[in-house]
Amino acid sequence: MKATEIIEKLRLTFNELVNTPKQEEVVKMIEATLKDGTKVEVTELAVGGIVTIEGVPAPAGEHTLSDGTMIVLGDNGVIMEIKPAQEIEVEIESKKEEDMTAKFSAFETSTNEKFASYESKFASYEQKFADYETRLNKATQVIEGLLNLTQTLAEAPTGVADAAIKSESKFSNNKEGFKYDILFS
Repeated sequence: MKATEIIEKLRLTFNELVNTPKQEEVVKMIEATLKDGTKVEVTELAVGGIVTIEGVPAPAGEHTLSDGTMIVLGDNGVIMEIKPAQEIEVEIESKKEEDMTAKFSAFETSTNEKFASYESKFASYEQKFADYETRLNKATQVIEGLLNLTQTLAEAPTGVADAAIKSESKFSNNKEGFKYDILFS
């Protein structure tokens, strides 16, 4: 073979390599639905698989499929972790239990604080009530004394005024009882 023939074969081989369309690797996408109804495509439902939504990589974070399986995605929609549906239910139940325990504890604390404040208010009301009760007892004694005095004055025998005592009032005795006239100077 001559050098020109070898060069010609090399050129043809090179042109075939350069101009031959590459056979692209065809990736079969699996269609899936998220719990919220969004349709997604998954290259492989395994760690390292890629999840896309309408050809765009799915956002990073936790996503739940309609069957309850949770997938954790990293950047560019790459599956970082897969949690089967049963693990999620157990995890959700334990979170609910923890949440209820925390809520109950918070409720109990709040209730205890309210009762403590009510007890202090009642204690101050009891003191005020005792003060008012003492005042009321004193007022009742004064009123009873005034009633007794009024009754004593009403039952006292009527008599004639002492003429030796000078007074600006003139009392006269008539059949109807005492009648008095007050003189103003």
